Amino acid sequence: MRRAVVAVATALLVVTAGCAGMTGTATPGAGSGTGGDGGSATDGADAGTVNFYVSDQPNDMDDFAHLNVTITQVQFHLVDAANESADETDNESTATSVNETGENETTANGTAIPIETDDEETEEPETESDDEADEMDDDEDGRWVTRDVNATSVDLSQLRGANATLLEQFDLPSGEYDTVHMAVSEVEGTLKNGDDQRVKLPSNKLQLDTEFTVENGSEVDFVYDVTVHEAGNSGKYILKPVVSESGTDVEIERVDDDDDERSISASFVGNVSAGENVTVRVTENGSAVANATVSVDDGADGTTDADGEYVVSVPAGAEELEIEVGSNDAEAELEAEFGSDGDDDRPGDGGPGEGAGNGQGN
Repeated sequence: MRRAVVAVATALLVVTAGCAGMTGTATPGAGSGTGGDGGSATDGADAGTVNFYVSDQPNDMDDFAHLNVTITQVQFHLVDAANESADETDNESTATSVNETGENETTANGTAIPIETDDEETEEPETESDDEADEMDDDEDGRWVTRDVNATSVDLSQLRGANATLLEQFDLPSGEYDTVHMAVSEVEGTLKNGDDQRVKLPSNKLQLDTEFTVENGSEVDFVYDVTVHEAGNSGKYILKPVVSESGTDVEIERVDDDDDERSISASFVGNVSAGENVTVRVTENGSAVANATVSVDDGADGTTDADGEYVVSVPAGAEELEIEVGSNDAEAELEAEFGSDGDDDRPGDGGPGEGAGNGQGN
């Protein structure tokens, strides 16, 4: 009987020793990898607005009459999110974070087995949808926040120095950023002599390393400055970002590439009569212009509502009515003359009572 007990005890010791040997070579616990949850940063997280401008530093731009760049996407590298601590706590309970680091797994006998990272999930392009603009990809040092742009073309030759055009307003998760990539689908250059000039852009992407912070509820002006360099006297040109002229602490003189084509229109809704109210409607390319300023007879009066409309009181006994409207740099004028009966015999909506102007205030 004693021999049997000894045999059982010996067997238990052997099993225990084997288990102890295994624990020394186990893989690290979940949560040791870096990076946050790519989806959680936009769900209920703090956010701010970034007014994204594009500008140009002269350099060799004087050689060009036009240099049109078509932008399709902007990526922001978020290194320190405002809600990062909460994300890291959630990650500690997930076992997949270890594999995402790309480290080797070690077996009990000491053999290293490389673990394949699931890169296909982040590299595979998503189908176009309303959620595509909220895409976020993880990497070892943070996350990439991607925002699509509808193939917007800007002429860099018109954006020299402090001149900048607003590309888009982006809602971004609050936190600290250190890199901005701008995807370009096409570059069209025309020299001042009229010749077409090919401009090289490696990987069709501009990469800018600059640090800035987006705070919750804040609005930040960010300038992405781009320039063109000639490689020696080879006649070959390369497009590059300019770090020293980019970022949030940069002078901005806002211009619009389509100033010559922009215009706003003002019209009366219905007939205009002295001593009564009349609605003024302001539109741009057929769409209502909200918050346009409306001045009656050189006096500041108010702003248009969400429908682009503002109600004006016409003084009794008035012989004429002059109204000026403005939105950013665009202006328009509207006039009405009254007969002896106090009525303006011109139709107000869609008729001669309309006024229009362009971005230069003409």
